[in-house]
Amino acid sequence: MMNRPTRTICITALALLGSSLAANAQPISETDLTRLGSDSLEDVKKARGEIIDAIDDPKMATGARFDASSQLIDPLKAMIESDDEIRVVNGLMVAGYIVTPESIALIEPTYASDKPGVRYAGMKALRSTFEILSTQRTHSLENNEIAIQIQAAAELVKNDPDNFVAEGAARALIAAAKMRDSKLAGEAERAFRALAEASAHRLSTIDDVAAERKEGVLRIAMLSTFELGRVLQSGTNKPGREAVRQAAGLAGDSLAFVYNRFQSANREIGSMDQSETAMLAQLVGAAENLVYSAQSELGETASPAALRQAFESGNDRDFNRGILTLIGGSGVLTRAPFSLQADRFVASGG
Repeated sequence: MMNRPTRTICITALALLGSSLAANAQPISETDLTRLGSDSLEDVKKARGEIIDAIDDPKMATGARFDASSQLIDPLKAMIESDDEIRVVNGLMVAGYIVTPESIALIEPTYASDKPGVRYAGMKALRSTFEILSTQRTHSLENNEIAIQIQAAAELVKNDPDNFVAEGAARALIAAAKMRDSKLAGEAERAFRALAEASAHRLSTIDDVAAERKEGVLRIAMLSTFELGRVLQSGTNKPGREAVRQAAGLAGDSLAFVYNRFQSANREIGSMDQSETAMLAQLVGAAENLVYSAQSELGETASPAALRQAFESGNDRDFNRGILTLIGGSGVLTRAPFSLQADRFVASGG
């Protein structure tokens, strides 16, 4: 696990200020704290719901959030460090909504758990944290801490052996890439780039993956291309040019994968397995949309080729021609404003 740098004094001062302003505040009821440590799963679930309802509010005063954190950290620590996976997961579900350095310190070690369910829950907790950070009036985490968590999620997207966990990490990065506050624009762009790079890396390893696990890799690529396109179309906190080029690269990698499958099927879409083509059609649509969104964001006119429609209708010639206008030797992605290497997509250059 990466070493966390020393946190700056302002977080500590903020916590002390919050405590001094609300010395008697108890955002979490003693009843729910007691239930949280119960041996009864029903009691734990009830407490979990009540506690999340109390703190799942981006407008919650920062002082009150630190008060809730001070109440919850010890019981959650006992849950998350237990040998009972169900207790660990329930503890993480609550910890994700606290959004303080102390809660992150509970969540972070679970990324390295030998249990996929725990790693997935850790990413789900991180996703909740990013979603709350997105609209907080006063941020309860420092930017450097946010950056560490983005990097940790990216590593799981790249390398986790379980596709479910990797997809959970991708969803956490998506939440971070959508953070709207201008003070978090740099971290949102960091997450945008990390998602594009990590998803492209995972897709590049698909030939080494067992057949039954390839669909999970494609799901991550499809999710990532779709959501990166949505970020570009959102109008808030747009990423910089290099980040946009990196996202377009993932889109090109996705289209190149489909093109390779098309070539393997002797350029006959109808000969491909129907369950596979449904997934590939979605990937084609998301990737093409991302290319044109990126092109427009970089100030170039986009002329969509309707690749998904050609693919779904089995129009082999139009699909072949259309996809090469994007990933071929003189395609959109190999020219300015992208200027990506053609052999990244089609080894022969198209």
